[in-house]
Amino acid sequence: MKKVSIFFLMVGISLQVLAQKDSDKPKVMPIYSIFQKSEEGKLAREKELGKEPVNCAPELPRVKSDDVIFAKRLTRDIYFADPANRYLTPVDTNRNFLTILLRGISEQKIEAYQTWNPSTGRVEELIDYNTLLTKTDASAGLGYPLQFSDQELLAKCGLRLIEDWYFDTNRAEFKSFIIAIGLIVPSSAASSASVPKLKDPAVKIGEAGADMNGMFYVNYPTIRNYICKFNVYHPNEKIRYTFDDVFQLRYFSSLIIEESNPDGYKLANRPDLKSGLDKLLEADRIKRSLIQYEQDMWEH
Repeated sequence: MKKVSIFFLMVGISLQVLAQKDSDKPKVMPIYSIFQKSEEGKLAREKELGKEPVNCAPELPRVKSDDVIFAKRLTRDIYFADPANRYLTPVDTNRNFLTILLRGISEQKIEAYQTWNPSTGRVEELIDYNTLLTKTDASAGLGYPLQFSDQELLAKCGLRLIEDWYFDTNRAEFKSFIIAIGLIVPSSAASSASVPKLKDPAVKIGEAGADMNGMFYVNYPTIRNYICKFNVYHPNEKIRYTFDDVFQLRYFSSLIIEESNPDGYKLANRPDLKSGLDKLLEADRIKRSLIQYEQDMWEH
């Protein structure tokens, strides 16, 4: 009899605890956003799928070579010092595109390569994370990913983007296909005695891509489903672009340093371009020629 009484006593206490927990919950759930009610189903589905979907980047178009009537390969340099490239900063603090890439390399979610071979048009020589840190430390004094969050250091770094522009007659589209992206730093940093090297006032960004060394490269199509998981900062908090959106929608400022040519010349070492202004004007001419080509296609 005593055991039965204890049992009912425990049941009563449990019911009281449950009732108290229910009383702590609001009878009407608070609403914190104008979009909350309409997106409850969407949020539930996203929660079921998980925070990191396997494929979040839009699939690239399937283009047939027979449908392409124009193609040109360009190499661009994107400098973090340019205010127009503020979209390369993620929503999360103390991180940027470089730290995100290094995190992916360290976790073996993406692969890095030592060089870009212009003659073959391929990235070559896989490089592991530890070797990469040693290389960046020796060349630029950037031995640890945390240092890439230093804006003073980052201002002298940049990205080298290799892409193909093509006109697809099947879709009537003039678009770019990004092949590879690499980290570039001034070559003069390697010989600097300063610590860190990039804070040496004598270390400066090269003119029109000159004297800028590539630390590592990644094949862009293979990293899209990794970088699309990270949102970039936007003054309008409703707009959430990912890093893949930034590159696909061309939300960056860059300088063309090379176009495909039989001599393999870059703008920096072309003998007919004497001054820095000549090189900038030539880069602008190449950009305008692409725009003009697209307009001519529609006119004819």
